[in-house]
Amino acid sequence: EGAEVLAVVELMPYSGGLTRNIVQCLDDYDIPLMLSHTVTEIKGKDRVEGVKVMKVDENRRPIEGTEIYYECDTLLLSVGLIPENEISNQARIEIDPITSGPKVNESMETSRNGIFACGNVVHVHDLVDYVTEESIKAGRSAAKYVKKELKDSHSCDVEAGEGIRYIVPHDVRMENVDKTLDLLMRVDNVYKNVQMVVKVDGKEVKRLKKRHLAPGEMERVKLRKSDVPNDSSKLTVLLEKEEG
Repeated sequence: EGAEVLAVVELMPYSGGLTRNIVQCLDDYDIPLMLSHTVTEIKGKDRVEGVKVMKVDENRRPIEGTEIYYECDTLLLSVGLIPENEISNQARIEIDPITSGPKVNESMETSRNGIFACGNVVHVHDLVDYVTEESIKAGRSAAKYVKKELKDSHSCDVEAGEGIRYIVPHDVRMENVDKTLDLLMRVDNVYKNVQMVVKVDGKEVKRLKKRHLAPGEMERVKLRKSDVPNDSSKLTVLLEKEEG
């Protein structure tokens, strides 16, 4: 819009945004992305006149001697997104401390029977396609619930293993799964050349090669219904380094 953007400063050692956004919004306009940096001081009285930026260490503490001063008249702060869950809290639905959204099962049903959740209420998505798919699933599941077609059978816990920050759904009743089980997840760091492994009760059922994984991009794993027996107790997804 005609503004001269001097820099984008990111506290973490990786970007929380989509790679395509970095390319199209920053790289294409030669705007530097400064990882492991933070704004430590804002200059100005009636309005912003400049900001001081410093590099941070592994504990996110500013490193003395790394100060950079930018003269500017505007500072935009991005503080991240969290699900809006006032209704969930009022209904005393169990909340996942990682996603800040309700825990849901394979049918997008919450810990309160008959209350379903989907989309950015459950966890913040990067693509609207996933929101739409979850909405369809939640709507169909709610209809099945009303018609008493949802089976309240044995539940299998879904666990985020090494390298995985969280997984949705949090538990699954395989009798309610038609053909495939979709797992949506985010990793906890940037990884290159790793294997994503899915285990059911300790037995490996799927292994995927991943050249690049980042927290800002949602990962999806599809499992066949036959991969997870109805009486399974634990489903785990984890990352392993590639040998060699």
